[in-house]
Formats: sequence, C-alpha cells, structure tokens
Amino acid sequence: MGTASSPGDAAGPRQAAGHGSARRGHAARGVRALLQEHPAWVLLRSRNAAAAVVLLDRNLGGSRRRLPVEQLADRIDDDLPELRRAGFELPYSGYFYVSEWIDEGVLVRRRTTQTPGEAGTETLELSDGALLAIRFVSRLSKPHPAVTPSRLGAVLDGLHTLAADADPDPEARLAALLEQRAALDARIERARRGDDEALPADAAAERAREILALAGDIPADLARVRTELERTDRELRRRLLESDGSRDTFLDDIYRGVDHLAESDAGRGLVAFRELLRQAEHAAQDDVGRVLDTVHLAPAEASTLRRLLPTLQDAADELTDTMTVLRRALQRMVRSGELPAERALRRLLGQAQDAALAAAPEVTPGTEMRLTLPLGAVTPRSVGGFQPHNPGGEDAEAPPAAPALPPRAVSLTALRALARDSEIDVDELRGHVNAQVEADGRATVASVLDAHPATQGAASVVGLLTLAERHGVATGTSEDVNWRSSRGVARRAVLPQHQFEEHVP
Repeated sequence: MGTASSPGDAAGPRQAAGHGSARRGHAARGVRALLQEHPAWVLLRSRNAAAAVVLLDRNLGGSRRRLPVEQLADRIDDDLPELRRAGFELPYSGYFYVSEWIDEGVLVRRRTTQTPGEAGTETLELSDGALLAIRFVSRLSKPHPAVTPSRLGAVLDGLHTLAADADPDPEARLAALLEQRAALDARIERARRGDDEALPADAAAERAREILALAGDIPADLARVRTELERTDRELRRRLLESDGSRDTFLDDIYRGVDHLAESDAGRGLVAFRELLRQAEHAAQDDVGRVLDTVHLAPAEASTLRRLLPTLQDAADELTDTMTVLRRALQRMVRSGELPAERALRRLLGQAQDAALAAAPEVTPGTEMRLTLPLGAVTPRSVGGFQPHNPGGEDAEAPPAAPALPPRAVSLTALRALARDSEIDVDELRGHVNAQVEADGRATVASVLDAHPATQGAASVVGLLTLAERHGVATGTSEDVNWRSSRGVARRAVLPQHQFEEHVP
C-alpha cells in the first residue's frame, strides 16, 4: 500500500534544486569577478597577452625581480622592435605598456629606501597574479610528462607521513616510527654490503625537476603573502579609524606593541617559513652542491637550483622587513597623537558623502555650487610645542644615525650632472639649435639631432620638440627624427616639422 505525499514533500526536491542553482549562480558570479579583476586573468585575456608574458618574464621573471620604472620602460622599448618584426602589433612605447600593466594590477609599485633620510626609488615588480599567469603559460609550453614515478612517490610518501603524524593514537604513531626505523635499518645493512645502488641518472634528473617544479610556485606564494600583509594592514588601520577610542582594547594592544600582523594567517605563515628555512639552510645548501655534482641537469635547470636557496632567503628577508615597516608605521600612527584628528577627518568625509548622496536626486551633475572656503593660516607655536625625542619610544629599534660628514665643496659640473638626471637640459638644447641656425640659417629638430647627439636620449627629443612648438614655425609636414637611447639603441620617430628661423632666446 503506497503512502500519500504531502505538498511539503513535493516542495523538498524543488527547494533543494533551488539552493543548488543559487550556489551555482553565486559561484559563476565569483568566477566572472575573477575574469574581470584578477591580474592573472586580466593579463592572459589582454589583446597583447603573448607579447606581455614574454616581456614581463624576460625582464622581471628571473633573478632580477624588480626594476626602477624608467629602466623597465627602457628595456621594454629595446625589446619592442624585435616583437614588431615578428608580426606583433605593438604601436605604443614602453612607458605606455608599463602604465597599463600598473593600472591592471599586473605590476606593483614599491618604494625602496637606500639610506636613512632619503625618499628612495620607486620600483616595479610582478604581482602575484602576474607570476601565476607566467607560471601557467610556462607549464603549457613545457608540459609535465603525463605520469612520473617521482611525482606519484612524493604524493604517496606525503600521504603516509601525514597519516602517521596526525593520528591521535600514540600506539599507531609508535608503530609507524618503528616501521620507518626497520626500513632504515634494512637500507643501512644493504649499504654496508654494497647492495644499495644509487638512483639511475634519468630517475635522479626526473626527481630534481620535480623539486624545481615545486619550488617554482614559491615566488607566487610569497607575493600573495605580501599582498595579504598589506591587506591586513589596511584592515587594521580601518579598525583604528572606525573605533570610538573609548576603552578600546585593540588600540591599547597596538600601543603596547602587540604585533597583529605577525599574528595574522599571512604573518604566522611567513614566520614559520622563515624559521624552517633558517634551520635547514646549511644542510640544504650542502644538498644542492651534492645534487649538482652527481645529477646531470640542463644548464638553466642547474642555475635555477643553484640560486634557489639565496633567492628564497632574500625574499623571506624582504617580506620580514615589509612586515616590520608596516608594524612600526601602525604603532607610529597610534603613538603620534594624530589618530583623533584622522578619526575626525574620516567622520567629516563620511558626513560629506552622506550629504552628497542625499542631494544627488535633486542636484544634477555639473551644477555650479557657490561655496566659499576660508583658507587656513600658519599658527605660531612656542618652544613648548616641540616634542622631545623619547629614547625608549618607537625609534628605539632604529639603527643610530650616521655621524654628519663635514661640509665639502661641490663642483658646478657635479651639480649640473645631478640636475641632468632629473630634468631636461634646456640650455644645452638651446645652444644646439642656435648653433645650427647660425650655420645654415634655419634648423629643424631633425637637423639639430643630425648635427648634435641626443645626450639625454628621448628626453632631448622631447625638449627640442617643446622648443620648436614655442619658438619655431610649423611647416605643415612631418620629418623623420633619429637618435640613440641612453643604452645606445637606435631610435626613430616621425614628428610634425617645425622650423627655427632665428635664435632661441
């Protein structure tokens, strides 16, 4: 005899199917967001993806992990002609592509300080997404063999070790250790008899490549750790600004020096990574030497293995320095006494945004707002307003400042050389133009560059074109301009022609 079904029973499968559909829709929206925003996917789906991957890998993917902005743009400029000859449509300059990669999150800006007190230099490095994309393309172009015993052995060994170490039964862990000891004793006995043979050459090379493949994922992991540390720092700052300041335990923790960054998931992972690397550094370095002496590897593979530990150590040190700088900046934000003012500014900005949203339905864009803002003035301060240095404060860990050097005379030539590094030498260009006008009666940018080399590369060309637009006469035609970059690479451009008919003042 069958049982009657109720309406609720019939709705059950439909409701479950509805929840499953909602989950699939949520997952699809998440993937779509990655498609539009994640730097790895943005790079791979860009119009010039093939050229971009090659350029980025060549200039930032090896041991040279970061470059100054100008130097990277120059290197891209040097590589573009070769790609254009190969059929790639790359009409813009290196600066354009570098700026585009920065906007897309493919490249990350960093500011490095060379010496205390200096502003530092802005450098660029690959983001974690760009490293993932380049690694993905590398695996596609050089796929791993379908089945390798070493890879399966690594999986099975790791699974066996995990099962033994994670077993809560002490007797089971003891049995696993005794099994390992018995296997080791048997291998020792075979080695004494001379029956324990070394790995065949092809198997040893295969296992070495497996190790290099695993190590190749570590740079992207470290880049993600840096991104996560910076995200955690922004979250901590947001919490500080949004708290009311009254009996705030979080504020007290930071003031007392509690390192919330080190206690985050990324911070704990970094500390554990650095500690393991420190403990195994010397033994691992010896192992690298033994492998290089006994295993036959391709030159590129041997070079990668030789640089593996120094590269990881440098990356771990740099990440630790980054975490230290962020921690000190967070403590400085709390101890400086400026936090109440920043909170007040945040409240005022929030009120202004609320007022703008309330007025948006009634005020159209472009409506002229007649508001008068009074300008502030500098308030005189007495000597009592100076804050004395606290030797036990936040700067106690900072290294002592180097003693001031006695002043010395600087030549005018040295000062001019420093100025040329940061701006266009207009005086030199003006002299070249006037010399060419005196010689021929007239001059153009092309004739000036033919007679006088562009000592500052593209900057000299830009300076001449600026002088031509201000003091020359446009002829309505164009001309070919040739010069050499700062690295000696020949350059050519087509520019609107301007004619100098008299001296440039």
